[in-house]
Amino acid sequence: MKQCTRCLMHSDMPNITFDKKGLCSYCQLHDSMEKQYPTGKEGRDILESLVEKVKDEGKNKPYDCIVGVSGGCDSSFMLYRLKMMELNPLAVNFNNGWATDISISNMNKMCDQLDVDLYTYNMDEEEFNDISRSFLQASVPDADVPSDIAIAALYYKMLQKYDLDYYFCGHSFRTEGTVPLGWTYMDGKYIESVHKQFGKLPMKTFLNLDIDFWLKNIHRTRIRPLYYLSYNKEDVKTFLSDSFGWQWYGGHHHEHKYTKFVKTYLLPKKFGIDKRYVEFSALIRSGNITKEQALKRISTPEEVDPGFVSYVKNRLNLSDSEFDKIMALPIKSYKDYETYKEYFIKNRDMFKDMLDKGYIPRTFFEKYCS
Repeated sequence: MKQCTRCLMHSDMPNITFDKKGLCSYCQLHDSMEKQYPTGKEGRDILESLVEKVKDEGKNKPYDCIVGVSGGCDSSFMLYRLKMMELNPLAVNFNNGWATDISISNMNKMCDQLDVDLYTYNMDEEEFNDISRSFLQASVPDADVPSDIAIAALYYKMLQKYDLDYYFCGHSFRTEGTVPLGWTYMDGKYIESVHKQFGKLPMKTFLNLDIDFWLKNIHRTRIRPLYYLSYNKEDVKTFLSDSFGWQWYGGHHHEHKYTKFVKTYLLPKKFGIDKRYVEFSALIRSGNITKEQALKRISTPEEVDPGFVSYVKNRLNLSDSEFDKIMALPIKSYKDYETYKEYFIKNRDMFKDMLDKGYIPRTFFEKYCS
């Protein structure tokens, strides 16, 4: 196995390449994005310019933008920074019934203290669980992507409702990295295909993102403010805790119970996928930790309480034997189901134009259009 000379990414990961110096393609993508999204004064100036545009176009409207919130560290800090820049956002949350009490408390604390209106879309819990069971039975590593698709669809619906063109997302490539395509794939047709084959309940409250709806709304601009800010997550957690009574939930993306199950149990146990490689590699590139520190941390598997796994089984109405059968199913991928991937590749030139206009992120173009 060949490992990148800089980060933890290695040759066993899908769709990875190395240059002559042994630097992986994900490090090369990171360095390219560093130039595209500078921090420091240049980054602040770019962000302030974007914010002024949002303010100007949002005049005389109830809100000037949409902000996705989860109660997590990134979205909570983003909400704070946007309010400090005098934006008037509507905070939007997608609830499928699996949020932790801590994350809900964090959202309420942040929105109350920052005087931000919060809208929560409550999906039918049994319907979500049925979709989750479908993805488990499909035996793919993308068990948690329905939530991501529904969140994107919700943002577009709220933008339409309030006649807005801008929404803010708390993602940072410097702290989260880019997940290899073979580890995560998502699109609306994929969800529809998997659920049609394995689901039992109709999708009535699930917000899917079909291609026509997406393309009609793709001009609406996603802004990732953390791309332009120096961002140390440990410092931010301390700040949020001291300033707002915000609480840490124990791990990256652990504010959501089902995401925690997928990340800490399902992916490592069944698929041999440890997404900490992606996260730690991003932190190495951004100077938050050293490679030696990351290697030490990655050598210790994340502990999963058996009681927590039992809790997930019960929530999904899966007996021990049913769950064991799912874990033993032959591994498949998105390629075994219907997706929009062929459409993305066929229309690569169109999506390149969208990339140049800023309608889609480069990470999407690199992963989905080739």
